[in-house]
Amino acid sequence: MSFFDDIKYRSVAGKAVGYSAVIFGGESVFIEGITRVITVGKNRMEFSSGKKLITVTGEDLTLDELETETVIVKGKIRGVGEE
Repeated sequence: MSFFDDIKYRSVAGKAVGYSAVIFGGESVFIEGITRVITVGKNRMEFSSGKKLITVTGEDLTLDELETETVIVKGKIRGVGEE
C-alpha cells in the first residue's frame, strides 16, 4: 500500500478513493490516482480520476514521468484544481 493509500484508508471510511496531489516548491507536482491523460500543454494539463477532472496550470509545463496511475508534471506550477 502506498503512503497516500494509507492516509486515504485511515481517513475515508476505510477505503482508498480518489487521487492525491503534492506540489514540490512550485516546480513540480506528483499526482497519484489518475485513470487517463486528457490534455498535455505548455500552460495546462488535464487528467481524469474517475469522474473528476484534475487540472494543473502553470508555465513551461512538461510531463516528466507517467506510470500506472501516477504522473509527475514539472515547470512553474501555479495550481492544481478539480472539476
